[in-house]
Amino acid sequence: MALLTCLAFATGFSQSTTGSVPERKDIEDVYQWRLEDIYAADALWETDYKKVETLLPQFGKFKGQLSKSSKELLNCLALRDTLSSILDRLYVYSYMKRDEDNRLPVYQEMSDRAGSLRTRVNQALAFIEPEITAIPEAKLKSFLKYDQGLIIYRHYMEDLFRTKAHILSPQEEEILALAGDLARGPSTVFEMLDNADIKYGIIKDEKGKKVVLSKARYQKFVESTNRRLRKDSNRAFNSAYFNYFNTLGANLSANVARDIFLAKAREYNSSLEASLDVNNVPTSVYHNLVKTVNENLKPLHRYTALRKKVLKLRELYAYDLYVPLVPQAKMEFTYEQAKEVVTNGLSPFGETYIKDMTEGFHSGWIDVYETQGKGSGAYSWGAYTTHPYVLLNFNGTLEDVFTVAHEMGHSMQSLYTNRTQPFVYQDYSTFVAEVASITNEVLLMNELLKETVDPQQRLYLTNYFIEQIRGTFYQQVLFAEFELAIHEKAEKGEALSSESMSKLYRELLEKYWGPELTVDSINTIGWARIPHFYYNYYVFQYATGQAAGVALAEDISKGDVQAKKRYMDFLASGSSDYPIELLKKAGVDMTKPEPILAVIELFDRLVGKMEKLVE
Repeated sequence: MALLTCLAFATGFSQSTTGSVPERKDIEDVYQWRLEDIYAADALWETDYKKVETLLPQFGKFKGQLSKSSKELLNCLALRDTLSSILDRLYVYSYMKRDEDNRLPVYQEMSDRAGSLRTRVNQALAFIEPEITAIPEAKLKSFLKYDQGLIIYRHYMEDLFRTKAHILSPQEEEILALAGDLARGPSTVFEMLDNADIKYGIIKDEKGKKVVLSKARYQKFVESTNRRLRKDSNRAFNSAYFNYFNTLGANLSANVARDIFLAKAREYNSSLEASLDVNNVPTSVYHNLVKTVNENLKPLHRYTALRKKVLKLRELYAYDLYVPLVPQAKMEFTYEQAKEVVTNGLSPFGETYIKDMTEGFHSGWIDVYETQGKGSGAYSWGAYTTHPYVLLNFNGTLEDVFTVAHEMGHSMQSLYTNRTQPFVYQDYSTFVAEVASITNEVLLMNELLKETVDPQQRLYLTNYFIEQIRGTFYQQVLFAEFELAIHEKAEKGEALSSESMSKLYRELLEKYWGPELTVDSINTIGWARIPHFYYNYYVFQYATGQAAGVALAEDISKGDVQAKKRYMDFLASGSSDYPIELLKKAGVDMTKPEPILAVIELFDRLVGKMEKLVE
């Protein structure tokens, strides 16, 4: 594959690893997303904001009336969907504008206003679901039978009755809705601290030149063959979080307390049960994932030992875990090359998928490069009435190429869901969202391995595939075990402190990576920099997504026409059924251990192949 042999940045803007991170104004428009497709000007955002405020009082006429007739119920739900769709645009636009530059007060204020408006909307709509569940089931079935307009809400209403025991009275639901701003507090504090306030300092690069460390540069430096640079980057990066050690501990503890409060308020047995029940995912799926991985850590220990051996190190530290074991074949890409590689890798999906994705590449979906104050990492987002958007911090690594494939997986699922589903089912769950992104990654890797003939690059890709599974599967289960443990400790009445969380994190690092890894104190603060711990049992879904993605990609790669059709139907399903059921229809059953074990077996085979290749 010709692209893979091009190691230098040939065309387009590239993010330098020297000097300062550029300002947004220095980036060409073609590499910026086009938020004007949501609102051409901030004034139009204000117009919609006022429109929502105008619509809110109209819900007063529906209070106490939903059981009177199917017409009243339908009119209320239709108005709710209209208002929610507008609120969706307001919320998405304000937060993505903020993420362009977190230093700008105007968009911090706008996003705060959107968040507060959402709380007011939730408060105003809090009566709807308690009133629906109070309608006698026979009467509701009659409504559904004789009013065609209500048919689209059938699954929604069935789900309401499934969770009826956890829906409170209208007054109690209103109180919980009022607490929305408070509930978001810890997450907001972390976002501001992590994206705007924390500074990682200045270190020296490979040539001894002083550079400002940033998140994107850190990701690149820890892959450097220069061990001094890896160590300095690791220490500077983690030290920045140690400067806020107690603050970050108290903030995460407050977030756990929020989760427990909401679970108790709705009379769940645990915060885990409350979180998973939203999507009707049994807690056994979570527990079995952690248990199965704990029983199969030997392949990861085997890989740790291999890494230590290949790097010829007396002691292996955390800053040695990301350097490629085949550095001479390291691959770097321009963004233009990345798009071509991703397009080729996802060709098994067929012409329609590729055509739609290519349009996204050239139609203002993507914000490509790191700039001052920009939100870190990567994500896919968007509103129901707009095309999807992708935030990247592209820096030219192979990982960045896979990030493009990953986020476009989310975006394509959003595109097809929004085209197919009514608003009530447009917000698909994370449990299925990660499947769409990871299936893309697996297909891309399969294509790269198939097309690459250079032995060193094949070795590099094999190592990268191992790292993908380690990062998306094993690492996320480690995080999931940590998250479950701190919630369970708090649920037992035990205090959470920065020290106790660091101790737990150290124990998990030692258990997962095995005896060949030396865990030093600076890396025990890893828990403090994971934004997903504020998302309420989010990370385990990366691991289940990896398992499902591996299974689905295998069938699609074989050219199975029916498998591809099932998958495309899955992408367009939104939340029209429960996640477990949607995946069963697509061809994988996540209530069974087989998909989890299959990933572990794949990892073990890859490590074995790597051992032979490096001999």
